[in-house]
Amino acid sequence: MKNPIQNKENKIQPTSHHHGKNVQAIKNMKIVFFINLIFSISEFFFGILFNSVAILSDAVHDLGDSVSVGLAWFFQNYSSKENAEKFSFGYQRFSLVGALITAAILVSGSIVVSFRSIPLLMNPEPVNATGMFWLSLVAIGLNGYAAWRLSKGNSKNEKMLNLHILEDVLGWVGIFVVSIVM
Repeated sequence: MKNPIQNKENKIQPTSHHHGKNVQAIKNMKIVFFINLIFSISEFFFGILFNSVAILSDAVHDLGDSVSVGLAWFFQNYSSKENAEKFSFGYQRFSLVGALITAAILVSGSIVVSFRSIPLLMNPEPVNATGMFWLSLVAIGLNGYAAWRLSKGNSKNEKMLNLHILEDVLGWVGIFVVSIVM
């Protein structure tokens, strides 16, 4: 990456190379945000329709994902602001706040879903395995696409979100396998 250059007011400006990467990062996060939001809303519907606590739990998890991706998108966008008196090197480090929030939501969401699922091991309920099968294929495709978009990114924010989305892909692979076994 090139070093920043100074303008006429002696303020440090980011190079266009860095700016182009940030614009792509913002675009990737925007796409992933809307994929997650729309899919999490549809999961609530299908979780109830298929009587699947696994899908309902993932709906809650994906809604949390949407919040974390939305915050990451906001902070990545905020980090592209030009430098100012208070932040003479710009706002690039604000994207790290998005990565930190994403990590916190990922860990806490995993803990909550784990605790909600353990009691169902002792008292299982019947579910629509065929519906779970088809929904898991769609989810693997959508989350796989989102992970692929984010894997091209260079920011810490995108890398953390990519890990988050990959965790979602693995969760849906688990639901896919369970639906086949059932």
